[in-house]
Amino acid sequence: MAKIRTMADIQAFERVPLSERHLPTSTYEALRRGAAKNPGKTALYFFSRGEDYERPVEITFEQFMRRIRQTANLLHSVGVGPGDVVSVILPNLPQTQFALWGGEAAGIANPINPLLEPDTIRDILNAAGTKVLITLGPVPGSEIWPKVSKVVNQVPSLKTVLQVMGKGDAHEHVILYDEVIDQFDATQLLSGRQIGPEDPAAVFHTGGTTGTPKPPNLA
Repeated sequence: MAKIRTMADIQAFERVPLSERHLPTSTYEALRRGAAKNPGKTALYFFSRGEDYERPVEITFEQFMRRIRQTANLLHSVGVGPGDVVSVILPNLPQTQFALWGGEAAGIANPINPLLEPDTIRDILNAAGTKVLITLGPVPGSEIWPKVSKVVNQVPSLKTVLQVMGKGDAHEHVILYDEVIDQFDATQLLSGRQIGPEDPAAVFHTGGTTGTPKPPNLA
């Protein structure tokens, strides 16, 4: 680790080009390297209710990476490749993190604000060319699935929907994420994908919650 105390330290640090610093070439590699430093340490704390804040669900870095790989391998099994977009419409859940980073490991992640109206969600899905959608299933108190279900048939590029939680009916094009995820390998990316530094990781539609988002930005 470089020690930066003086201007001379900063100048010396900046003289070394990024190409010589052996930096991760992808978000997946950055997470993998970080998790390997202390796999048993807690990566995520989650509690669904305020009164549970002293008893959160704890997910270690090892468990975190295993779920990311399983999610990427699930997406690979339904045809997602490096150029395919995986849209994510979820509240703040552990599965949201698995979906985002697993989506980037398999293809291109596209997080969508779940507070947007159905027509705007549809327009974003179409603009992104979404192939797979990971979203919340029918859960009491949530409007996500009622909104999504109104528009999924209006997205020609959409081939598969992965439902997180809820008790939706699984069929050819709808898969219950939580029920199938443990069927997938957690030790490696089965696609064999070598993610390059120039590969798109995510596509974002910038804008606020009250207006139509602006055109997509690749990241």
